[in-house]
Amino acid sequence: MCLARRLAAGRGLVSGCLPDRPVTLAGMPNLGSPTALVRDSFVEAARDLRDEGWLPGFPVSEVAADFDGYVRRVLAEERAWGVPVTTLWYIDGATYLGTVIVRHQLTPALTRHGGHIGYHVAPRHRRQGHATAMLAAALAYCRDTLGLARVLITCAETNTASRRVIEDNGGILENTLNGECRYWVEPTENPPPADPDGRARRSRS
Repeated sequence: MCLARRLAAGRGLVSGCLPDRPVTLAGMPNLGSPTALVRDSFVEAARDLRDEGWLPGFPVSEVAADFDGYVRRVLAEERAWGVPVTTLWYIDGATYLGTVIVRHQLTPALTRHGGHIGYHVAPRHRRQGHATAMLAAALAYCRDTLGLARVLITCAETNTASRRVIEDNGGILENTLNGECRYWVEPTENPPPADPDGRARRSRS
């Protein structure tokens, strides 16, 4: 599995079509194509993920030594898990906040585990509402760029934080298979309004 997939696979974004170049104004997080502009913060996040045991074998020094080359490899990868994929980074100015991988189609295996969207938030930026915003933008991308009317997102049954993020983005639980919750979302142009902490506000009707 390539470096980009190892960073994003299996873990849980703001309008539709993404810009050709990432927006880099600080204070305005943006989902866009991977860019070398976030080198230092990306390497920091990769090191944190490695040190916490999530990516114990990630070659942080190798990536840091040729970050431009790493970005080119990520951008060049168009297929994974047997389907077309798009890798997107969530950034704020020069700060890397997280990765989203969008799988354009589903295989039987992805229907059981993985779904259309996998994502993670950089450890130092967790619990700040970024996961909910990233997922909202990813759903907009699925709707506006890929034309998907229904999006499957899965997460571990025990991962209450991811379940809340999915549900706050309109996820409806279909079932749980072997400890994996399977949610379907129908992306809308008007997602639920966000609370001050960045999380989507649920309807209380």
